[in-house]
Amino acid sequence: LTVTSKTLLYIGSYTGLINHHGLLKMGMNAQVQNEVIKEPIFIVSPPRTATTILHRTMSLDRTRFRSFDFSDMNVPLPNLVARWDEEGRKQKGEEGEQFLRSYEFVYPGIVKSIGSMHSLTPLEAEEDLTWLDHGLGHRYRTLFKLYPEYRSKKKGNNDGSWGNVESKEVVEYRYAWLSMIMKIYQRVDIDQWEERSVQDDVPSSEHPTIGLPWIMKDPNHAPHLNELLAEFPDAKFIFIHRTPADIIASLAKLYIVCISMDFLPGSRGSSAKEIGEEAVLRMNYYTKGMIEFTGDHNNKLSSPYSLHGNSTSRIDLYFEEVVRDIPGSIIEIYQQFYPEQDGPSDAAMEAIQDYLKGDKKEKQVSQRRSLEDFHLTKNDVAFADYTDLFLS
Repeated sequence: LTVTSKTLLYIGSYTGLINHHGLLKMGMNAQVQNEVIKEPIFIVSPPRTATTILHRTMSLDRTRFRSFDFSDMNVPLPNLVARWDEEGRKQKGEEGEQFLRSYEFVYPGIVKSIGSMHSLTPLEAEEDLTWLDHGLGHRYRTLFKLYPEYRSKKKGNNDGSWGNVESKEVVEYRYAWLSMIMKIYQRVDIDQWEERSVQDDVPSSEHPTIGLPWIMKDPNHAPHLNELLAEFPDAKFIFIHRTPADIIASLAKLYIVCISMDFLPGSRGSSAKEIGEEAVLRMNYYTKGMIEFTGDHNNKLSSPYSLHGNSTSRIDLYFEEVVRDIPGSIIEIYQQFYPEQDGPSDAAMEAIQDYLKGDKKEKQVSQRRSLEDFHLTKNDVAFADYTDLFLS
């Protein structure tokens, strides 16, 4: 890694540890620990399967879901913002803008470059792996940068995992930490609503987000679904399936975009071929977790997490159908998960449609990518077991 990259990693560890201390102190509050997380939704598919656009559009239905924005996770302290406080979230978004400007100062053009693959927007929902940075005290995504080189030295695991940081013990800790964060924010919703009632001298009533489930997303859940379910036993899972050959080149390009500025030219583990191999290993790690989880539950009598059941706990969608009709996919999810409730409100659907129009306008640049760019063939990315189970 370059000197700049190493410096940023140390700074990230420093801020991660500070946030860890502050959040842990909040989490030890008895009222926080008594909070109950009810039926959270997790989008658990591999990267490059339209998980981001689905997550961000569903999170716009504020009357049905709670979610975390980019700014909440990257600059959580000193002030946490209630989920019902739209003005407070906008102010927190300004802190997120400052965070991105500092990143842009170090690497001019980096936000636009990464945004061509995965947009970084302060006021939009973001994947929850960022909370793990504060749980571990270092940047979880640092492993994007380190592991290709580590594997090239024959030290890394060949199962696609990122070593000890994804051991069973650390994964269990990760979900306990995530649960604590969600409980902290549920308590913040209550406390700040009561404070507002006192300040405005109006009778206290139930805050607008009471009882709302969380909508969460992270591709790195896919290998750890049993551990995720152990922490959140009434969770609902959304799977989106896409042909692996179409995922791999895009995933490898995402790695390149995210890490290329951090490597010294010619460093071990930084070549297109090595990045392609890393993408295949990582995809194998994701798909293996999904296959094993599904197989386990297919063998359990009446499991709500088995495949092809009309369950209120699991839904399987296809990438092509999701990207062709995102609002229709959202309606399908509501109908399956909440058969006794109405679908999205007119206001929510209007917000979703407006977002999709804006997102389409913003996507002016597309990163070129192909299997050949990463020295891969279709045989290298067949993933027959995954394809036979989910795409046949």
